[in-house]
Amino acid sequence: MASTSVTCISSILDDLQALENDCQFFANGPPKYLKRMLSYLRTFLLCARKYSNHDVQLPFDNKKNQADNHKASLEALAVRIGDAIPKRGKKIRWDVVYDLEKDIKSFEQEICEWYVFFLGSSSQQSSNSLVRQDDLMEFMDSLVNYLPRSRPAYEVGLIKALEEKLAFLKNFIRFVTLHGVENTELRPLLVHTEAVAVNAAHLSYKCQFKKGFGPPKDIKESISELLQKIIPVEPQVLGTCIQALSASKLSRQSYGDTDEHILSDFHHSLLCNLWDKLKRGSCAVILRQLQMFYEGLNSLRTILKEKPKEFDEKVRDPTRVVNCYGGDVISPLSLNAIKDAIQAKDMDIVCSELLKIIKLIDAVITEKCPESSSFNFPKTNGLGFVDSLLEKMMDVTSSEAGSIALIDHPIQKVLEELDCLRSLLRKIVELHNEDEDVQAIWNRIVGVAYRIEFLIDSLITGNILDSSSMSIHSILEEMNIIKAAAWKICDSERLGGKVKEVTKRFNHMPQEGSKPIVNDVVVGFEDETASIINQLRNGSLQVKIVSIVGMPGCGKTTLARIVYNDSSVKSHFYERAWCTVSQIYDKRNLLLQILTCIESKLPEYVFKMGEEDLDDFKMGEEDLALKVKRRLLKNRYLIVLDDLWDIDAWNGLEASFPDDGNGSRVILTSRLRGVAPQDKLDHEPYSLRQLAPNESWDLLKGKLYPGQDLAPPELCEIRQQVVEMCQGLPLTVVILAGILSRLDRHDWKEAVEGLSSRNVSSTEQCTATLELSYKHLPDTLKACFLYFGAFPEDHEHNTKRLISLWVAEGFVQKTQLKRSEDVANDYLMELISRSLVTVSKPRSIDGVKACRIHDLLYEFCVTKAKEENFSRLVRRDDKLSDINVPFYLRRLCIDSKVEHFDNLRLFSPAIRSLLLFSHDEDSRSSFDLRFIFHIIKLAKVLDLSQINLGSTFPRELELLVHLRYLAILVNGRPVPASISYLTNLETLIWRNSSDHGSINLGTWIWRNRCVHGSVSLPDTIWNLKKLRHLELIDEADKNYHVRFPDNNLDNSSQLCDLDILSCLSLNPRKNINKLLRKFPNIRKLRSSLNLDQGCEYHVAMDCLSHLESLSLSCVVYGGDRYQLDFQFPLTIKKLTLSYFRLPWSKMVAIGNLPNLEVLKLLDRSFEGEIWEMEVEKFPKVKFLKLDYLYIVKWTASSEYEYEDQYYFPRLQKLVLESCDALQEIPSCLGNSSTLEIIEVSKCPNCTSSLEEIQEEQRSNGYTDLKILIS
Repeated sequence: MASTSVTCISSILDDLQALENDCQFFANGPPKYLKRMLSYLRTFLLCARKYSNHDVQLPFDNKKNQADNHKASLEALAVRIGDAIPKRGKKIRWDVVYDLEKDIKSFEQEICEWYVFFLGSSSQQSSNSLVRQDDLMEFMDSLVNYLPRSRPAYEVGLIKALEEKLAFLKNFIRFVTLHGVENTELRPLLVHTEAVAVNAAHLSYKCQFKKGFGPPKDIKESISELLQKIIPVEPQVLGTCIQALSASKLSRQSYGDTDEHILSDFHHSLLCNLWDKLKRGSCAVILRQLQMFYEGLNSLRTILKEKPKEFDEKVRDPTRVVNCYGGDVISPLSLNAIKDAIQAKDMDIVCSELLKIIKLIDAVITEKCPESSSFNFPKTNGLGFVDSLLEKMMDVTSSEAGSIALIDHPIQKVLEELDCLRSLLRKIVELHNEDEDVQAIWNRIVGVAYRIEFLIDSLITGNILDSSSMSIHSILEEMNIIKAAAWKICDSERLGGKVKEVTKRFNHMPQEGSKPIVNDVVVGFEDETASIINQLRNGSLQVKIVSIVGMPGCGKTTLARIVYNDSSVKSHFYERAWCTVSQIYDKRNLLLQILTCIESKLPEYVFKMGEEDLDDFKMGEEDLALKVKRRLLKNRYLIVLDDLWDIDAWNGLEASFPDDGNGSRVILTSRLRGVAPQDKLDHEPYSLRQLAPNESWDLLKGKLYPGQDLAPPELCEIRQQVVEMCQGLPLTVVILAGILSRLDRHDWKEAVEGLSSRNVSSTEQCTATLELSYKHLPDTLKACFLYFGAFPEDHEHNTKRLISLWVAEGFVQKTQLKRSEDVANDYLMELISRSLVTVSKPRSIDGVKACRIHDLLYEFCVTKAKEENFSRLVRRDDKLSDINVPFYLRRLCIDSKVEHFDNLRLFSPAIRSLLLFSHDEDSRSSFDLRFIFHIIKLAKVLDLSQINLGSTFPRELELLVHLRYLAILVNGRPVPASISYLTNLETLIWRNSSDHGSINLGTWIWRNRCVHGSVSLPDTIWNLKKLRHLELIDEADKNYHVRFPDNNLDNSSQLCDLDILSCLSLNPRKNINKLLRKFPNIRKLRSSLNLDQGCEYHVAMDCLSHLESLSLSCVVYGGDRYQLDFQFPLTIKKLTLSYFRLPWSKMVAIGNLPNLEVLKLLDRSFEGEIWEMEVEKFPKVKFLKLDYLYIVKWTASSEYEYEDQYYFPRLQKLVLESCDALQEIPSCLGNSSTLEIIEVSKCPNCTSSLEEIQEEQRSNGYTDLKILIS
């Protein structure tokens, strides 16, 4: 009877799967939950099948009546289950679905009781009891596939371990059976496995359906106890396993292609269990051997996955032997016996034999696929890498640590030979992509350089895994061979002519001082723009959606951005927010984006409020949604949801958008028409058409020659080819303009002809244009461009950090005249000028605060980076436990859910850059990645800023002596003294989680005082002599500052390379000048001053002779009565002051700084009803912001105002925010010929003064001034 029910269950599961395939609604609705319930039911019936031929009843209490006794019959339960399930072919309606769910719930108690009975029966079986292997395997397949998935974080890791150990038992039995081991030989193991499986099924069912399980501790203890039971301790079971593996080694039984998955599954189980053994540790010798074995098994998995068609008998047989030995050595079935049965010497022999077999498999594969190579180096920026390596080698050989590690190796000789090869690279740099012979030499030189780096760095860390195939002497021999072949080619006559030809065509270095074009050129959508603006400002008073749809690259985001920034739109809506959604999104992150835009200066806003408002970044989704709704309530708002992929994102956010009948609007951009709910649309979606030929031409002209009507003849000559080639796709036109802008006019025709003959879709044409654009990039820019593919999709890049990453990666060529950061900035500006990167947040004046790239360009970067072995991206839908990366992979980015990082098994000792990203809500969960740090000892870049490592700084990080860039997230942990071990560190970004536990570093900002949290850096910080960028951040305290150790400054080293420092705490009671002199070349500084009541201070910072950007805030202890004078460096270009409450007379120290371009006076930095400008003229200030100041009149003294020396002669933008009392603005601004825009927010009393300035501007003939009031 149970077998009939099993068939019926299988049938209903098949029906549901068919429905899910045919109806997307069912896939996301109740049937998905129902399917899981049915799967648990099926697992129970498979377990019960053993007893289906017997009249089995549960033990019953004599007090119960006969009806209860009959109900306890297994046969009766099976009949009721069969009756409840609709038969095959019956149409499943919603009422049937709900009835079925109700019936299944009624079985829960009985099923749990039967599982207890099965447990008792299985525990009483003898080791020779009969167990049907096929039935057991089917039962375990169902069990493993449907273990509880949606569990609390504290259970996820345990359930994952349970799944892996059950899978190992299952895969082990199938593996040895495949190789001829009989069922009768496995009886003790089968009995043990059945008992474990029944226990696991019972526990799984209770986790899913029963709530009377007890507190979380009981669940954890139950799972942990079961994990211990899985590992057999009975000698008879262990003996059975060892005999089965021995028989499998000797087996010569052949099997077909369909059996390969059994070999693969067992191989995967071996890797999982070996990883677990490695993480738990062992004696040093055995741990080292196991690590070597894991490396071999992992390499074998890579080989078999990448070359599955080469998996013939020559490979199958040795692979089988490897797995058999692996089962002997590291399976959980024999782990308990390792200490006694396998001594270190025996392990050494076994590992040696196994690695030989794996190398044999590799050789067979390589013979069949000679293009494959275990050492696949990046194909990008070869010359730049060699330059960087030579500089590094000179640095290493001159250091004490490097000299000791390399004392027995002829490194100096290698350095000399590599320098010679570099000169050859420079000779052929223009030709290496144009000539096959030259390309081959180029690849050999760059390849040997990468092996040199790997070998030297491994020697320094003592981390040589396999030196038999790589040694200094073998590399020197190879270099001599390469040199001879290279000189032969370089001396040939044919080379000279080609070099001249290629040099003429390519312009390889970016223009010095180039600036990005940040304005969007829109052609062809004038009618749509006007219509959308009209729809936003007029029409229904209810919340309505404006939908912009079209293919990728057609200009949806550009059009939305133009509308969003339109002055009439800005003044119409009180609140505006821009939110980028993308295909993979996190609701909490979307809400934070919206909240950040609503409070355009969210950190300052948060600090002005009480302590209760400090938790925005700790809030869950529901709290954030409510906060967004409250902020929008009673306000007319405009929200842009850019790049929407499905209606679920809208459904998740809609509740946060109140409908107050005031004309609020939402703009959606999407590739799909159906994502906007029809009831919210007043107008059909704006479907962006492709550009007409003349519009494509106008866009190209506008990009190449903005503001000019006539184009040069060279451009007119290719007009027809261009418009046909671009097929009306704006992105293709823009990218092509970027290419042409960097070529000589005479080469335009040739470049366009290479693409114009392609008969492909517009998207494919865009990709082809990208290929051409990429080909025309200098090698240094290629590396920088591809680096965008090492981040999650739609990632917004903080340019300061991006530049620090480029420098740490070695992409930036050092020069005598410029700092590395300036060169890197030039690279970024060049990529922007070529339309490959877009500006998402411009700086106040001339600069880029944040940038991103288009989806199509992003996918190009991801694909090209993988193709050229530059980097690899693991996306959210990839299983971290199964990631398969090449052994010599250089860069890896993982974008995953937070809880998945516990499953990360990354064994890639050669990795140099690891970037981990997660945007999930639960950022407080901490993870133990110490073993991975132990593996990646050669890492240079480590970004862990979104992965919480807990409250302890991992000691394994201290061993990463090659680290140049470290971004880390911890729970309130101060920077440890051991940070000094990282002597090569250039960038340190230290983030404290918002959840500190007992450490209170909160900030409370009130209207009259402020208190900042601060901690001390260790004395050893002065040993980080290469430090260029130091940033310390606290998620709960945006004005968190750190104190540098100053008790022994005379004997402390200078940090001469330090360029950026945030956030430094200064105490003027001490000699701050002495401390500041330790940073002689700093250019960007964010700092706080700690002041005492009733004291006088003179803060002299003019010793910082290179300082360009300074942000200062005030911390007052015991009140706010103090005297303060400043002496700023004359080099300052940007100055931000907060919380000082200075009298306006102190402005004299600022007003005549000769290079000051940006001035921000925030949060009561100055006080007094009247600011009368006198001698201070602000000669070069272009941007001025006054925010949250108590001021009534801002005037200019007539005594000092005369025609040839007026105030703010170069002012371009004025921003006034939250100055409630402000009534008067200097009328002299009406005479400014440079003033372009005045933005006013929450300043209700200055309207008449603004009107006077506008009128004065017009009377002077200046009609371009925009005044935006909100």
